[in-house]
Amino acid sequence: MKISSKVRVRLYSCCQILLDMFIVYGILCASLYVYYLCGASYQMTVCPKLIYVPLVIVIINAFSRVYGKNMFYPGIDISRVEELKRMTLNVIAGYIVLFAYWGLTRSFTNYSRLALLSACVLTLMLLPLLHILFKHLCGKYKILTRQVLVAGADAEARKFAEALEKNRYLNIKIVGYLDDHEEGKDVLGNLADYEKIASRYDIPYLVACLSAAEQEKFMQEFLRTFRHILLVPREGMYSRYEAYPMSINHRCSFEISNNLQMKMFRWEKKVLEFCIAAIVLPVIFPVCLFIALLIKLTSPGPVIYKARRVGLNGKDFYVLKFRTMYKDAAEKLECLLEENPVLRKEWQKRFKLKDDPRITPLGKFLRKTSLDELPQFINVLRGEMAIIGPRPIVEDEKKYYGKSFHIFTLVKPGITGLWQVSGRSDTDYDERVDLDVYYVSNWSIWLDYYIFLHTFIAVFFRRGAE
Repeated sequence: MKISSKVRVRLYSCCQILLDMFIVYGILCASLYVYYLCGASYQMTVCPKLIYVPLVIVIINAFSRVYGKNMFYPGIDISRVEELKRMTLNVIAGYIVLFAYWGLTRSFTNYSRLALLSACVLTLMLLPLLHILFKHLCGKYKILTRQVLVAGADAEARKFAEALEKNRYLNIKIVGYLDDHEEGKDVLGNLADYEKIASRYDIPYLVACLSAAEQEKFMQEFLRTFRHILLVPREGMYSRYEAYPMSINHRCSFEISNNLQMKMFRWEKKVLEFCIAAIVLPVIFPVCLFIALLIKLTSPGPVIYKARRVGLNGKDFYVLKFRTMYKDAAEKLECLLEENPVLRKEWQKRFKLKDDPRITPLGKFLRKTSLDELPQFINVLRGEMAIIGPRPIVEDEKKYYGKSFHIFTLVKPGITGLWQVSGRSDTDYDERVDLDVYYVSNWSIWLDYYIFLHTFIAVFFRRGAE
């Protein structure tokens, strides 16, 4: 049975709401149960009475537009970083409201404060993570996709539309294009045919990738048919910036911020990452000792490999990693590149080899799981790296950044970053540069938090790892 677009988007929103309720309630009950086993003085019969906890958080999410502009006609979702920010603040606000209510009614005696605080912290971590995972899986398996029509079919419009459809998080299917000049099997008609085509294919959403003159000519007409219209600036304008729409004097405008110009935010990031590194290092120390022992037993050579990289303000430093290659790796690489032109071309393009014979069997496992990068927390404590930032590059990679190199050097390289969670070795070099420049240009604590959570997904699924 074919489901209409209207029903499909509503089901998608309802699934998100039900999932969020299940996650919040499940974490709450699990926390109470753990503390109950540890001897807390309450009975598990209190759990059914707490169903209003997820209800409060979901209602706050709905009012703050986490489920789209409108729960029943959501349009395209807000950005992942903005969604993470709102969900985090909403969970905190929800628990503050509940703690205030419990305090006023003195019903705290029925629960464990530690259990409730633990549930709040776990919800802050798991709710956004599982929410992102749900959308990723829906996009991957094309579940409840949103039908979209694109106005404009030239190369620029098609490039944008392909990126839109490729983005699993948005869960979009491009039905076809409208254009007065371009032709093709997927061009369903002229711009003036929009109403007929939208009705025939049941499409409620339009992506307008048109010239300013065409947008001005058709916009009022498009609004009669489509519930939502996404306006795309032409010729890559603002393509690397996170812009926030504002309406001033009845005119649409955009605000772009540069948080790196604000010292408070830079210090906030520095202090936070130093504290995290200081906490993480003692925890991972036994793991590091075990890995070091395995490296010594499986291949001759040092345990730690020092790699020269470009850091903050263009100054060189040495990245610390567990050694994943054989001792004579440099000599092997030189011979390989001389003997094999195909491998030499691959190395010049990516500074990596897909099936690198220099890597030890243990090294392949360490790279796949990213465990080889654990010593970089020492670089963080030494002030040479950040936990989250652009990927470290070698001297020869400077030329690929061109005029953008000075932007790259404004922050410290990171153990993980936007490139690492966006496909890693699956991305080409131009995309890597764009991701690094985007991160620096749009840096925020919330972007760092998003990357931090998404790193777990990237490592778990081993996406693009080498």
